[in-house]
Amino acid sequence: MRRLGPVVGGLLWGLLVLMATPLWAKEAKGEKAQVLEEVAVTATRTEVSLKETGVATTVITAQEMEDRQATRVEEMLRTVPGAVVNQTGSRGGTTSLFVRGGENDHTQVRFNGIKLNNVGGDFDWSILTTDNLQRIEVVRGPMSALYGADSLTGVVNLITKKGKGAPSLSVTTTWGAHSEGHSKNNLIGEQRAGLSGSYKIFSYAIAYSRLDDTGILSINNRFGSNVLNSRLDLDPTEQVSFTFHTLLLDSYFGFPTVNSGDRFDAKNVGGPGLDPDQNNRRFDLVLGLTGRYHPTDWWDHEVVLSHAYFDRRYRNPANPLATDADLFGSFFSRNLERHYTLDYHTNFRFGDKSRVASVTTLGVELFGAQLKARTDGFSTWTGPYFTQDKFRQGSTSWYLQQQVAIRNRLFLTAGGRLEDNRAFNKLEFAPRGSVALRFPETDTTLRAGGGRGIKSPNFLESHARTAFTVGNPNLKPEQNVGWEAGIDQYLWQDRFQVGLTYFENHFKDFITLYNIGPFPRTFVNLGAVRTTGLELAVRARPGYGLTLSAAYTHLFQFQVLDDGGLGRVNPFFRAGSHLLRRPRNIFSFDVDWKWKRLGLHLNGLYTGRRDDNYYDWATFAASRVVNGGFFVLNVAASYEVVRDLGYIKSVQLLARANNLFDRFYEESYGYSSPRFSIVGGVKAVF
Repeated sequence: MRRLGPVVGGLLWGLLVLMATPLWAKEAKGEKAQVLEEVAVTATRTEVSLKETGVATTVITAQEMEDRQATRVEEMLRTVPGAVVNQTGSRGGTTSLFVRGGENDHTQVRFNGIKLNNVGGDFDWSILTTDNLQRIEVVRGPMSALYGADSLTGVVNLITKKGKGAPSLSVTTTWGAHSEGHSKNNLIGEQRAGLSGSYKIFSYAIAYSRLDDTGILSINNRFGSNVLNSRLDLDPTEQVSFTFHTLLLDSYFGFPTVNSGDRFDAKNVGGPGLDPDQNNRRFDLVLGLTGRYHPTDWWDHEVVLSHAYFDRRYRNPANPLATDADLFGSFFSRNLERHYTLDYHTNFRFGDKSRVASVTTLGVELFGAQLKARTDGFSTWTGPYFTQDKFRQGSTSWYLQQQVAIRNRLFLTAGGRLEDNRAFNKLEFAPRGSVALRFPETDTTLRAGGGRGIKSPNFLESHARTAFTVGNPNLKPEQNVGWEAGIDQYLWQDRFQVGLTYFENHFKDFITLYNIGPFPRTFVNLGAVRTTGLELAVRARPGYGLTLSAAYTHLFQFQVLDDGGLGRVNPFFRAGSHLLRRPRNIFSFDVDWKWKRLGLHLNGLYTGRRDDNYYDWATFAASRVVNGGFFVLNVAASYEVVRDLGYIKSVQLLARANNLFDRFYEESYGYSSPRFSIVGGVKAVF
């Protein structure tokens, strides 16, 4: 893997050379130049051209998801600059997103503007699918000024499609298998259906998917999920509209790993053995109603009412005869978390961007959350035990943002949020500002931005009451003061785009379990972490149906500056050490080619070496290890065999191969990652 660095550099420079060839001056016969100016709404809560945005923003379109035949959102996030996705083992394993060196709970996830994170920011990407998504917007940098707590390093907003036109039904079925020879049953099945359309003032877009994967391990590795994503729109007048959103996530995952991963839990290496029936179940239901009112061209209103229901169940019955993993007892738990949100904001628009224009945003957000936690088990040391708790948390926030555009060249944005969160002891203020300077003559944008982000403690950290752990109600929010500067260059009528961004994050007041001394332990704020890095994104459309893109992220610094004294006993948070599971280098590329009815897509991802942890069952101690880098290549192909035949709009044959070269690697140390797999099937649109 050490030799792969020059190879990656060579591929990148080769791509740039290709973009500079005379091919740019040509067009395929009958093919017109694509002049589509991308816009985003997440960076400012208003539609803004990416060329006028002062913060690094990536927009992933529905076409890109379809070209790659991606079933899960995390597959698309792997190629976003500054983002690292980490999955523990097979599909269904806990999947984390680290943006710009931050933690998994530092990025806020939103579904049409509705927050999906648990209180405290945690989010597992293992089940979220691409069904019914129009686009995914990824804004990097502290965004608490607009979105409040848990957006220290960025926001990912999933935006669903709006139905239009005559009714359209799509049905997709694909089947395949893993190459792991030790699997008793290595079947993969993916079934998807979607219905969309509109009638007068009503429109609808509904999608459902069922995913089944028997896993990559010999026992207890099955994953199954049901996902429903729907959007219903009612537009009674040009000034008034209503949108009702539904997202349902239902999954089951069996995992035999205990603590160290399947490689080290196996009995033949001294571990406790793989567990034959340990599993978790997840049921999420998110409901949202958005109302919009535009009384005039210069004034508009938007209000969002939402309810989120997150049900997590973990089951590990005792079976000491089958494995030593449950020799000391059994454990069952259920966490039921509910969120209620009311978010209102209004925009005042004045002026003309060719001279001076402004957009003023005023908003208020009310948020309430409740957790019911229950555990039930048996220990050979203490006998049966049972705990049940109920916690509440909430916040009231006010936010203000001012955007100013001067002669279509200078774009200024400044704002802030004042948050009264019951998890904090005082009001918290989160400011943010950015600037974009456009040079239309060369189609160049210089940009810079910065701000302060905050993250609230989760329910356990604030309220836990057990014999081993006690929550701390006096915790301060984790915070990040970050800034960035970059340049975007567009050439040949937007056929070529390149963006370069330098960023810095200064984290402090990390919430950490302080385990020095006897039980019970508690949580405290301590430590400081700094991350700095460079992001590069390149996209080219040279014609002839070809689209090329690449992304590269390099972390210069991602280490602990102050461990608050915890480094004496915790090797994972020691001053001078690197953060876990963050590679210094990560590179990805995509090659998409369309020719008549044929579509081909090639995706490659290189992840560099990184620090990780290992739990030794012989000594009952955890230690820091180095996990090697890896390169994975995926390919997808489609061919349209039927087009506009009676009621049939299209029939496509689909095929996809992941980990084409059957590489062995561990995304998380000790956990086997999927080897070569292939699926194929049919998609029909009526």
